[in-house]
Amino acid sequence: MNQRESKPQLVIRKYNRHGTTFAHCLICSTAPINAESHYREDLTKEEPLYQIDDIKSVLRNFIREKWGESGKDVLNKISIVLDIHGFNVPLNNLEKNTYEPLAKKFEADVSGKTFKDFVLFINFSWPSEQVITSQWLEWIKAMPIVLWILMGISIALLLSNTLSSLALILMGMLLLLIFLRLVVYFRDRDRGTNYGVFDAVDLVRWLQVILEEIILEESANSEQAKEHLKSGSDSFGRANLSFIAHSMGCFVATNSIRILSDVFDSSAIERWKKISPDGPFGETAKPTESLEKDEEMQNLGTLFRLKTLVIASPDIPIWAITTGRSNFLKSCLRRFKEAYLFSNDADLVLRLASTAANFFMFPSASRAGGYRLGNLTITKKREYGVLSYGNNAIGIRGLTNNIPLKDKPFDCEVDISKSFTIIDCTDYKDKLVGSDSSAFSSRRLSAFTANNSFATFFNYIFTAFKHFSGISKLDSHGGYFKGEFCRDLIYSLALYGKEKSQKKSQIIEENWEQKFKDHQMAWIEANDDRD
Repeated sequence: MNQRESKPQLVIRKYNRHGTTFAHCLICSTAPINAESHYREDLTKEEPLYQIDDIKSVLRNFIREKWGESGKDVLNKISIVLDIHGFNVPLNNLEKNTYEPLAKKFEADVSGKTFKDFVLFINFSWPSEQVITSQWLEWIKAMPIVLWILMGISIALLLSNTLSSLALILMGMLLLLIFLRLVVYFRDRDRGTNYGVFDAVDLVRWLQVILEEIILEESANSEQAKEHLKSGSDSFGRANLSFIAHSMGCFVATNSIRILSDVFDSSAIERWKKISPDGPFGETAKPTESLEKDEEMQNLGTLFRLKTLVIASPDIPIWAITTGRSNFLKSCLRRFKEAYLFSNDADLVLRLASTAANFFMFPSASRAGGYRLGNLTITKKREYGVLSYGNNAIGIRGLTNNIPLKDKPFDCEVDISKSFTIIDCTDYKDKLVGSDSSAFSSRRLSAFTANNSFATFFNYIFTAFKHFSGISKLDSHGGYFKGEFCRDLIYSLALYGKEKSQKKSQIIEENWEQKFKDHQMAWIEANDDRD
């Protein structure tokens, strides 16, 4: 029987090493855009791919340098950050608009400097496609016969001028289905669910395998380290694992975290290693083969600690931050030492497109219950700086009324700020990344400030016009990464957390609260006293 050519589950598309303490790479899932393809087509170009040995080598050299006599707490000096993109981000866009600018930023940040800790920063690419342009003819070949029949019936009725109302209804339904296909939202969601999530899980699992192997190698020459291994203690420490995610990537990240809590089983990893010594970076099994809030809460597997979660404009239900049974992410989001939500009331991609699309599939019985987490905002008169608000001042703004989280349908009994720091960026203004100008008067996420229903409505109208027409640099969904202060804040929080960012970040340095006031941002501080 003919076998398909074996391909790896993950590949390293780009790799940049900055000295001995910082490595930056682009790792791609090889899952195809269309199920009929055997391999991800945008990876078939004749471009060099890096090997997992490059990552193994830089980790091994750092651990060896910091080993000391017994390797005690050596893993505490390692931070791994996984950056996951959102919907409508094909690989070439990710390379051009995210990876390459980040590579330049990291090179400038670490040039000529020495660091005590090691950072592995990973841009993770799951298979996403461009809206409309990438598959604009495939919908014809893929459309089921029953829809062709209905289209023929509706056209015949229209031409015969018989039951024209029914014909128009049928035609409208068909055009809606075709439109939903062309905007690729549900196709991306399916790929995120079935490929992005599980490939991200396998990536993290294999990073633990690599660290375990290095620890075993180095322990062979140290009697003290051998004793640590026998006792099964945490003497080697735990590497910090953090996530940055945007839009639908937040869905991929949070679901990956839920699964990661259960997959670090040693026997499962041993069975996995029998397939290939390089795990997901090696050959997959052929089709005919068969093979047999306390600190403790933050531990993942035997060598990781969940440190920081940063989600920007998350395309996940607002229920993920509430206190009732409908919060299906509570158990995983509370595992992080620090968690940050960047939101924008005027995010029209979430407020219009995502809520409309999820109306068909999300089990909510109210309009407010269908909103996405990325639209969470201040429901009272907007203020800037470092603030302390509860559920009576945080929620969703509607066209006619504002709904705080303490009210129906959310009925939050405990302040959500106990576990999440919220950065409301609705009025955020800043200079564009890469601009030589020192002024930051341009708004990045909304057209103007709106503090009442009348003004809010027109803010949405003008924001939508600017966003979708492309006549300005305003981006209500991704503007967090286009303003210098906000972008650097996101990466600084993921790498170092609040305390170190507040003291040492190049972009912030001092006057923490004043910086947020100047940029018209509201930092709603977490008061973390979790049960």
